[in-house]
Amino acid sequence: MEIPDSTLILRIAKNDYSSYKHLFMRYYSRLCVFVFHITCDMDMAEDIVQEFYMKLWTDRNKIKIKGNVRSYLFTSCRNAALNSIRDEKLKIKNLEMIGRDQLPEEEITEQEDYLNALERCIALLPERSKQVLQMFKLEGFSQKEISEKLNISVKTIKNQVWKSLQFLRSCLNTKNSYLSIFL
Repeated sequence: MEIPDSTLILRIAKNDYSSYKHLFMRYYSRLCVFVFHITCDMDMAEDIVQEFYMKLWTDRNKIKIKGNVRSYLFTSCRNAALNSIRDEKLKIKNLEMIGRDQLPEEEITEQEDYLNALERCIALLPERSKQVLQMFKLEGFSQKEISEKLNISVKTIKNQVWKSLQFLRSCLNTKNSYLSIFL
């Protein structure tokens, strides 16, 4: 007869390592697969589940699960996975900021000059074209969404974006690598 999860948790709280191993063996693989579907990285998924189980053992005397143990395990691992993804994105963002802060002074000046020139060129666009370009490139609206918001056909939106980009290219009169980032 299989020992219920709730009994295993009660025994774990009383320092029963064999119950801990039993719970580990029962759910480890399923939790790894579940977390993999969130992270898309099996190594990361295994690390997250292993860390969760280590914390479960470390905090065994504090565990108070009132509901379904299985749900608790999956919810805890899901939260740990989401936190891990958030932390990873934050690390990447911080590294990018550090990298940008360490650009040579002349490259920073070049970027600033380019952005100033780009702003001046954008200011020369007709108001409607400027609005469409901003909604499409900066705010991330799709052409269909812009069409619906401004009550203009999608074809008109496509034409305005295309003409605006052509104008900006000729206005800047450069093939600068920064241009490709914006355009």
